[in-house]
Amino acid sequence: MSKSDLVGRRDALTLIGLSGLGLGGVGLAGCAGVPGNDEPGSSTPSARRTSPDPSTTTTSTTASPTKSATSSPTGPAAAEPDFQLPAAKRGLVPVLTRVPTKQPVVFLSIDDGVTKRAEALAALQHYGYPVTMFLTKNTIQNDPEYFRGFQALGNRIQNHTVSHDTTMWAKPFAYQYAEIKVMQDYAQEAFGRAPTLFRPPGGRYSKATRRAAGQAGLKAIIDWEALVSGGQMQYQVGAKLRPGDIVLMHFRPEFEADLKAFHQARLEAGLKVQRLDDFLGV
Repeated sequence: MSKSDLVGRRDALTLIGLSGLGLGGVGLAGCAGVPGNDEPGSSTPSARRTSPDPSTTTTSTTASPTKSATSSPTGPAAAEPDFQLPAAKRGLVPVLTRVPTKQPVVFLSIDDGVTKRAEALAALQHYGYPVTMFLTKNTIQNDPEYFRGFQALGNRIQNHTVSHDTTMWAKPFAYQYAEIKVMQDYAQEAFGRAPTLFRPPGGRYSKATRRAAGQAGLKAIIDWEALVSGGQMQYQVGAKLRPGDIVLMHFRPEFEADLKAFHQARLEAGLKVQRLDDFLGV
């Protein structure tokens, strides 16, 4: 794999109409850490930005007028989407680190599925927040029924690979495709629906990752710019939540503390929580 085939997750900022955004804040550590550069074996975050890949560069476009808003527990009705997810180009699915929207909305995503506690489901029901779950087969297959409880609230299971190999992005295409496709098939069998969105372990990806995701039937790679961990919010850009932010959280023992911290941050920012899948129309 050549260096030109590798893309760090910070470089995704230029892919979906975010070229005017400045890079700042702290590097985010989620799902075993997020290296910011695109060199195999590197671990030091890079502040550089590369030129956007011409196969994926796009600007925000208005969503189809036929797409209707859906009800939300955080308000009388969900905001009308003002962004349309672009299709894959030359086999490469688009990448989002946040959604370029003018609507006062934020998106909560929850990863992995290692810790399974009834209190987590109760906490989510208490706040009434819609979420998008990026789950890993090897961590959830011992108790898929637990996640059906979250699914029953209208939330969807998305793809976070089979084994959560954070070095997957630098491995051959066949390996990456298998990690993604086997999880696709498992989710279809266990939850009755194949995922439409993919989050690479650790947030890193390459062109091979984007191609493998597309061939497995996924519509986009989803990364993040805000993280809640240990009961604290962390931001890669700025010091508070912004419209369109995709927030990363995990199924961990501190789930309730993390959810409370997110709740407070979204109140301070004056944003409503919407389900990412619904806003993107996937």
